[in-house]
Amino acid sequence: MKMTITKLLKMSYEKLSKSGIESYQLDSQIILANLLEKNRIYLHTNKFDEVSEKVADKFIELMDLRSTGYPLQYILGYCEFMGMQFRIEEGVLIPRQDTEILALICINKIHEENIKEICDVACGSGIIGISILKNSKCQSAHMFDISDKALELTEINAKKLGVVERSLIFKSDLLNHAIEHNIKYDLIVSNPPYIKTGEIKNLMKDVRDFEPVQALDGGEDGLSFYRKITKESLYCLKKNGFLCFEIGYDERFDVMNILEENGFSNIECYKDLGNNDRVVLGRFK
Repeated sequence: MKMTITKLLKMSYEKLSKSGIESYQLDSQIILANLLEKNRIYLHTNKFDEVSEKVADKFIELMDLRSTGYPLQYILGYCEFMGMQFRIEEGVLIPRQDTEILALICINKIHEENIKEICDVACGSGIIGISILKNSKCQSAHMFDISDKALELTEINAKKLGVVERSLIFKSDLLNHAIEHNIKYDLIVSNPPYIKTGEIKNLMKDVRDFEPVQALDGGEDGLSFYRKITKESLYCLKKNGFLCFEIGYDERFDVMNILEENGFSNIECYKDLGNNDRVVLGRFK
């Protein structure tokens, strides 16, 4: 049976809405436009055009997958962050728009302090370190992760976005590589796992069932990685260097206290666009 754009979208709207996908219209349109290698406007201006059997079959297959809650970004193989397109695959955390404030705070600090060398700890797909390199005069960024998939994607994204020559990508359990090689930085940034272990089961299905637990679970109180990275940073920061974290909306005072207990000063907290506490930054004396 011949399928038009309108028929395919109508079918997918019904399927995804029944499956509880709130963004069923947008997701359907994005996926179909992607398969057709067109933009979403094309779907509206050519809604009665017939779609090839190959594209229709693939679209139906992907709708079945999305109806299970499988994340849109994994289906597409990319996500948007700070106006750039990053390769993303199952096995790494899907970047959130809220994390853009973390990158922006670091970029501003780099401009203010003429910072040259940074480190992105638990880098995932490399979005933070790469975004900083693309938007600042920072000379180099070390990007560490313990996941082979994360390191593979970080290298792909660094090449794709033209910063691979300024990127040093290593497998490392947090800051171990830097400590072992006595490397010091002007700024260390991290968006570590910070969900309390007991709250993982309450996350949205898309996140809970498909994103890597090791990139979400911050221990019993959600603060395990803040404690570890802060203590390790004492060996890896230059004098007057900065440590910058993304935090959960309710972790401001806990994370600020961790930094203060480890000798950091000028500790500040910044809010995201939703007016939630999102970034904590401190200076190492």
